[in-house]
Amino acid sequence: MDIVHRITKAIRRLKTHCPPHHATPRRGFSLVEMLFYVALLALLLLIITETLLILVHSYAVLRSAQRIEADAGIALERLLREVRDAESITDAGSSFGVNPGKLLLSTSDVSGNPRTVEFYLTNGHLFLKENGVESGMLTGAKTTVSNLVFRKIITTRSTGVKFEMALESGTGTDKKSISFYGTAVLRNSY
Repeated sequence: MDIVHRITKAIRRLKTHCPPHHATPRRGFSLVEMLFYVALLALLLLIITETLLILVHSYAVLRSAQRIEADAGIALERLLREVRDAESITDAGSSFGVNPGKLLLSTSDVSGNPRTVEFYLTNGHLFLKENGVESGMLTGAKTTVSNLVFRKIITTRSTGVKFEMALESGTGTDKKSISFYGTAVLRNSY
């Protein structure tokens, strides 16, 4: 009996030290849990990717707008200054009311010598000619002029030029277009 008693005691000791099988903690994930976590991770990655794409698109549009503003500032400043300094508009060399317009001004340099200034479009870029010699592009390589129209204004007291210019930059959905308008009166005409 002693052996039976010892075996029973040993079994009781083992039962108290090792909990039953159904009480052991589980290790790993079930298939349903795994699918849930994979779906949650995929959704988070989709949201992050979409946010990054929106940010990249916004940056490209902003960059296009900055290019347009910078190029328009240079082109409009030069155009306004040359019209204000001009003595007359040469109608024969100008195209009014059409796109692409062309403007030929007669003026003089600082020494009083006669000078001509011409604004015109070539391949979507605004160019300047002085005395028949091309001075260069007034718009950057990444900006195009999609509309350039000059209108001559004549009143009993003065002569001026009204102009409209639309600039574009960017490609595809990142393309940005802005229109600019201005009016300048020729010196000594008022």
